[in-house]
Amino acid sequence: MGSYVVLARKWRPSQFSDIGGQGPVVRTLMNAIQSDRIHHAYLLTGSRGIGKTSIARIFAKAIRCPNAKWDGQWLRSCGECSSCKEIAAGNSVDVIEIDGASNNGVDAVREIRENAKFMPSSGTRKIYIIDEVHMLTTAAFNALLKTLEEPPAHVIFVLATTEPHKIPGTILSRCQRFDLKRFTAAQIQTRLEEVSTGEEISIEPAATALLARAADGSMRDALSLFDQVIAYTGKKITAAAVRESIGLIESQTQLGILRGIFARDPKAAIELVGEAYRAGHELKLLAKNLLEYLHAAILIKIGVESTGLELAAEEVAELKKIAAHRELEEIELFFQAFQNGIEWIARSPQPKLVLEVLIVKCASAETLVSIAGPTSGSAGGTAPGNGRPTGTATTGSAGTSRVAHTAPKVAPEIPASTPAAPGALPKASLLFTGSSPLAMKKTATPVSETISNLGASRAPAGPKSFEGFISHVRGSRPAIANALENAICDQFPTTIEQDFVVVFSPSNADLYHGLLTSVAALSEFQKFTLEYFGVVKRVLVEVRETRETSLAEKREKEFANREKMAKDAAANHPIIAEARSLFGGELGPIEFDEGEKK
Repeated sequence: MGSYVVLARKWRPSQFSDIGGQGPVVRTLMNAIQSDRIHHAYLLTGSRGIGKTSIARIFAKAIRCPNAKWDGQWLRSCGECSSCKEIAAGNSVDVIEIDGASNNGVDAVREIRENAKFMPSSGTRKIYIIDEVHMLTTAAFNALLKTLEEPPAHVIFVLATTEPHKIPGTILSRCQRFDLKRFTAAQIQTRLEEVSTGEEISIEPAATALLARAADGSMRDALSLFDQVIAYTGKKITAAAVRESIGLIESQTQLGILRGIFARDPKAAIELVGEAYRAGHELKLLAKNLLEYLHAAILIKIGVESTGLELAAEEVAELKKIAAHRELEEIELFFQAFQNGIEWIARSPQPKLVLEVLIVKCASAETLVSIAGPTSGSAGGTAPGNGRPTGTATTGSAGTSRVAHTAPKVAPEIPASTPAAPGALPKASLLFTGSSPLAMKKTATPVSETISNLGASRAPAGPKSFEGFISHVRGSRPAIANALENAICDQFPTTIEQDFVVVFSPSNADLYHGLLTSVAALSEFQKFTLEYFGVVKRVLVEVRETRETSLAEKREKEFANREKMAKDAAANHPIIAEARSLFGGELGPIEFDEGEKK
């Protein structure tokens, strides 16, 4: 009985032409060999199963093969010489593969250093392939550093890792780095079809789609799963057989759960969850799959073509029907809830209860609305016909990012008795509160009462200014006031219709941009703008290059000028000049009282 070779090894690439999805890397390596510009150290990075070690072996074969030829498109090793056969079999004495996880000590690296001095037994190059190099200890990296910096002329190092951030910068700076891409679902499907043809196996397109999605970008994982399915079902593979053999949840079950959530029928959704639970499916995986479907629903809502989704055509068609029940903003909130809920489900001793309550909360949530009702023609204000604030990110000029805090414009003079337009203002709105993904609640406060409470605030008298607004904010939120001081007020509202636009330079964006664009900041700005202007303003936060100076920068420059003037005055003071002539020494630092710094 012959030994069986698994598909991942049997169909492993052996030539540059066999490597899919890594075009720029392959082209660079082939050109380096052809032009004899081979670097002494290479670093291949990327996730598991995408061909790092395979590329290293093919590269080594092409370098050492005496019969390697260029066919006009690809550089090919002969595969027949002793060097090619030894490398393919893994027993070449001049191409040494080392597992960095099990040979991670300084002694192993010292052995490499000692052996690297000797010339190869044949050919002109000796090649060391170190897999999972990030597992080396600090001492081992230090021992490797000198050899990697000035290796013998006949030695080439090819390092491979899934975690390049764990490699010291001194090592990275001495390597040519190549970041390999994950395989797309389409590329994996194409490869599976090639393998099935070569193995004389019949497989449905839906089955290859399921395997490609389950592989999550790894070609090796896809071929291993394919092997498992073949062992389960034989030479004829269906989508149902794939689900049964590798434990995938039926797509109709998952779409049915979403249908129940979107159609406000939590009972039907929970019944499907119970069926999946009784079938032994992992509920965290179910929640993860629902999250992926929600992501696809969001893409469908914004008009992404079905070809851009890693779903079967019938799944896309069904998802379009389901997504029609809810608006984009609601689906985004469901996505947020499930994203947080995955961790809650994983940590909970009773994950089924958490998932069921999460589904009930999403399914029973009321429609999102603006407290001021629908507004026609307002850019970025409300979605037509439903009165919901869009709260979406918009794009300004080239190189500019803008985040709009969408807020209703409520004049304080509106009386509490003002009737709402029929059908425009539902009694409840969907809110997220607290850190729990389940903490969505309905607020039953009448809209007219909310408007009355907001209108009770009166704006302070006198002229309005950006500095005045910052002073008003500083009274209760110093952090937000500090962020505003480090921004440029690009548009200060002088009329009710105008928005409030603040701009951050890229150097300040990371520090302050997130503070002013958080969900919490929305309600804060509604409160502050209503108190200061007498009307709620939209606050637009932009990031772009600007030549203007922020208030914080102006204050720092003024203080630096005053400090310099004070030092000059002190240095030229007659008493200090006389003291220096008598005793020598230098003028020490000048300190200002805290009040003088402001």
